[in-house]
Amino acid sequence: MSDRKNGVLRKPDLNRMINIGILAALMCVATISNRSFLSPGNLLGVLEQNAAKGVMALGATFVLITGGIDLSMGNGLTMIAVVSSILHVSTGNRAWLLVALCVLIGSVLGSVNGFLITKCRLLPFVATLGMMTIAEGITHWASEGKIMFLSSPAVSYIGRGKVFGVLPFQTVAFLFMAALAAVILYRTRLGTATYALGSNEAAAACCGINTSRQKFKIYVLNGMFIGVAALLTVSRVGQISPNLGGDSMMDAIAAAVIGGTSTMGGRGTIGGTIIGTLIIGVLINALTFMEVPVNAQSAIKGLVILIAIVVDALFTLFQKRKSGKD
Repeated sequence: MSDRKNGVLRKPDLNRMINIGILAALMCVATISNRSFLSPGNLLGVLEQNAAKGVMALGATFVLITGGIDLSMGNGLTMIAVVSSILHVSTGNRAWLLVALCVLIGSVLGSVNGFLITKCRLLPFVATLGMMTIAEGITHWASEGKIMFLSSPAVSYIGRGKVFGVLPFQTVAFLFMAALAAVILYRTRLGTATYALGSNEAAAACCGINTSRQKFKIYVLNGMFIGVAALLTVSRVGQISPNLGGDSMMDAIAAAVIGGTSTMGGRGTIGGTIIGTLIIGVLINALTFMEVPVNAQSAIKGLVILIAIVVDALFTLFQKRKSGKD
């Protein structure tokens, strides 16, 4: 176990240095294109704009470390936001109800994914692909194409309020969720099981880990993070729309993978995901300042994701060959 931990720690340290260098380079490019980029207001704005995607990326980190994937995140976020908001509006605009519903429905989404994967023995790709379609259907059925606005002051504060009049609430929420994710991943049995599942599931079972139960818990946890991301998204937008999710799933997975989380499983850190989220945010911010068309931005972002996945695959292959020689 100690060797595994050492291996897990050494590589993310290298990844982190590389990613910090990439982030610094992007910030330099952004500063050249817009001198006000490094202003406190703009930097806090970048964090605020990407808080929801960052929270979703934290949940995706757990799933990816196990060697799984959740394709329902984007549509799931939209479904959670729409259904929770409709119930919130129809029952008197109680902010606490919106918060509770987002987390609860997110947990249900994760539970269904976990059940399909652990009990029905479906591949994560197949199970979450099916749930992605179901979530989209529920969204359109519940919203009926209508656009409704959220008027609760408390919800507005969650979306655009500032703590102590300085820090955006969304940024504070993201940092809190990152701290919570770090505690779970590094200080609990579930975190240990997460790495064990991704490294070698059969060996984890032999060590006494109930792999099905732990994997189920991880998907429920991921659903809860999606629920929080849905809350942050709909509160910031301030309206119910069937298009809230957008490309949030790809951004979340990209942030985790760019931050050093392996798509093959067994490797990843919360700190790396935070840096990956910042890289995605600064990249989009810089491209916007450079007046790059939205479609071109998507293509560039997709290219960055592809490069990150290819690099991860090559590194994994190199490690396997090196281990074979040793």
